[in-house]
Amino acid sequence: MPIETFLEIAGAASALLLLAGLSAGQLNGEWRIWPAPPAGSLKSFGVWTLFRTLNVVVLVLGIERFLTTLSGPALPLRVALAALSAIAGVAYINALWSLGRKATYCQASGLATGGIYRWTRNPQYATAIAAFATLGLAAAAWDATLLAAALVVVYAMMAIAEEPWLEARYGSDYLAYKAEVPRFFNFRHGVATLTAIAAKKEPSLVRGPGPKR
Repeated sequence: MPIETFLEIAGAASALLLLAGLSAGQLNGEWRIWPAPPAGSLKSFGVWTLFRTLNVVVLVLGIERFLTTLSGPALPLRVALAALSAIAGVAYINALWSLGRKATYCQASGLATGGIYRWTRNPQYATAIAAFATLGLAAAAWDATLLAAALVVVYAMMAIAEEPWLEARYGSDYLAYKAEVPRFFNFRHGVATLTAIAAKKEPSLVRGPGPKR
């Protein structure tokens, strides 16, 4: 079996099982697969295996499809999308570092609200969604693009599934934070920040009166 076919099958199977499990968890809490079950359990092993498999497959297929089809009129746009994917990937790594290992593996380690968390309640998911969505578009191949789209949906569903868990652990503090900061991208905070920066600068095209003669 060609390696590409193997990756397509592994990615599709992982995506379908994860989407089915996340959907079932929304219908019945006893079927919940995210936040991750206790470490060491069979369910935890299965969830993490499927999740990591889908991430690796999308990354490998996306990069391979992009690098082997560097031609055509859409190439400048695809290169720009690939660059955005790389930037978002770096931001994702930074978000992982900011959150810490315990919280990454679904262990309560305190509610983070500063730094990157002023921009999004879910910096890992937000940056991963941006990275894989742009990579899937840059790949411009049906398999990589469809699997990237499935992974984006998985990340979005994981973020939604986490909220009851966070509310149960952090109570009113999380509810207040949730009311202030959006789930993925805090455009309102971004606009306010840019407006504040612009207000402190002198308009570059406005000049005062010239010297008297």
